[in-house]
Amino acid sequence: MDVIAHRGASGYLPEHTLPAYALGYGQGAHWIEPDVVLTADDVPIALHDDTLGRTTNVAMHYPDRRRDDGRYYAADFAYAEIARLRVVEPRANRYPHATFRVPRLEDVLQLVHGLNQTTGRNVGVYPELKHPELQPGLADAVLAVLRRYDVPIRLQSFDAHLLAKLDTDHPRVQLVRDATQTEDGGLEQIATYAAGIGVSSFAVTDDATLVARARARGLSVHVFTLRADGERGPASFADELIGLAAQGVDGVFTDHPDQALAVLQALPGCSG
Repeated sequence: MDVIAHRGASGYLPEHTLPAYALGYGQGAHWIEPDVVLTADDVPIALHDDTLGRTTNVAMHYPDRRRDDGRYYAADFAYAEIARLRVVEPRANRYPHATFRVPRLEDVLQLVHGLNQTTGRNVGVYPELKHPELQPGLADAVLAVLRRYDVPIRLQSFDAHLLAKLDTDHPRVQLVRDATQTEDGGLEQIATYAAGIGVSSFAVTDDATLVARARARGLSVHVFTLRADGERGPASFADELIGLAAQGVDGVFTDHPDQALAVLQALPGCSG
């Protein structure tokens, strides 16, 4: 099973920072996941939201750059301006300092490519194209950067229209939020353009047939998001992961790659 470092090893260091990606790599993750949005000068950056307020100290540096809704949009800032910011941890009881910068997608690719060269591993980068309906140039900008680096790539998005028309040889993964997409007809449609689906862990635990039905249509199944410090209901992080492995999922997005790998490596016949 692939372990995907969700926004890096974001359980330990602030999400979408180079140290979080490096830590995820060092912990043994098979894939590093950056979310990607565009700046005002069309630089793809690693950021989950289309706004900067949740995860950076933007208000401190640019107090007058809010829009009328009171929010600071990444699309209103050049990358040189965003580079001045520091990333803050939005979740309680995690990394306490505003230490790191918002990286470009290019920085993430350089990091992984360089580490692959020095370690002999072949870790991949798994970008999510965020908010493409608000950023019509996002896909082209991302693909232009990807072409410069020889690392394994998977591209993911919730936007089915974008994925279906994407002009790329990289495998595409359709993120699912609509239950009709996991019905047989929905899976068959996805299989016409994508290599896999990304679904919540609850979608798999609530439907014991989903993995088999997806596989029958040539689709891998990747599950989001497992957090060792998150509220998961009655199942522990380990128990949930063991259950997903028993169902045969192909990969999991997790904030804690080291802990996921430790659980998987302890399973009979599983190398993690």
